[in-house]
Amino acid sequence: MKEIYRKTSKVSFIGGIGATIFGVIFYLFRYEGFSKNGDTLFEAGLFALALIGAGFYFKNAHEKLSNETMSASLLDLEDLHELIFQRVPGLLPRMYNVDANGNPLFIIEPAKGRLSRWLTVFNLLEKGFIIPVHYDILDMTGRKMASFTMHDDVKRYELSLWKPDSTLMSTYVQYLSKSALKNRGILYHSDGAVWRELEAKNMAGDIDVKDEEGRMTASYRFGIFPYVMNPAFVSTAHHEHVRFGPHISSDEKLAYIMIFFLWLKG
Repeated sequence: MKEIYRKTSKVSFIGGIGATIFGVIFYLFRYEGFSKNGDTLFEAGLFALALIGAGFYFKNAHEKLSNETMSASLLDLEDLHELIFQRVPGLLPRMYNVDANGNPLFIIEPAKGRLSRWLTVFNLLEKGFIIPVHYDILDMTGRKMASFTMHDDVKRYELSLWKPDSTLMSTYVQYLSKSALKNRGILYHSDGAVWRELEAKNMAGDIDVKDEEGRMTASYRFGIFPYVMNPAFVSTAHHEHVRFGPHISSDEKLAYIMIFFLWLKG
């Protein structure tokens, strides 16, 4: 969380400075009086103050956290029992998964070396609208754990999960017509056999995914976060938390990481 707060502060300061420069240029070359176009100047100033204020807020949050950091190491998925997704502000869509103390465990980001990496700059295209986009799941040493392709062909989302050697692991399909009000889709094995059927309980996205024996494999509750009083998380109001069943395989965890990335990235 310390690194996330640092990046959030930096982006906020850059945005605030940009808004300030715009306001100054507008005042020097376009300003005609407060009654005519003063609202633009006022809004630019207000926006700049808000962003600079956010910059100082997250800078303070960053400095409050301990300087002790967990050294980067290979992540063993067998030890991963929950997801705590944290969005990272920036030009490209990135999301960290952190542990209960706010230490980053892995990151999801647009795949390097792919043209689609730069398409994700545009909000409309970052979920693969018309043109498929590729994301990598990397541990904090930079080792690729898996990758996935996301494609929205207007009728449905299709997500394909791949091993680092490009072997297909699973596919998730979600028809937009059936999931307009709440998330609903089917996870398939690499051979096309149905693996899990997923359906949210409500529009907020609450879901319990169960296996053939009725055991919970993944669970999500909107607004419920068990570590809300941990100092690493008190500076922000909303956190996403997904709990895994203790018995599920590493491959199934990776599939849920892919699916919840789609659902929770906003």
